[in-house]
Amino acid sequence: MVEDTAEEEDVDKTKALKELIILGRKQFLINKYLECYRSGKCSLDKAARKIGITIHEMMREAAKSGIHSTETLDEYRQGVKLLLKQA
Repeated sequence: MVEDTAEEEDVDKTKALKELIILGRKQFLINKYLECYRSGKCSLDKAARKIGITIHEMMREAAKSGIHSTETLDEYRQGVKLLLKQA
């Protein structure tokens, strides 16, 4: 796998391995925090912060995993207002 990646990306094996580890860690965290969100132990914004991705990206990951938000449109809008105040 490392050699194939190095060849495909035209980089040395060390760089290829580093990239594979980073991508694997990111996917591991996405899966971990999707389960955290699914079980109600964390919010999407907290999960996104822990992973280092945007809330939009986290919402997309949740949707891809078949997780539907229980948040109403008004609750979402209120959250956006709070975020904008903090910025």
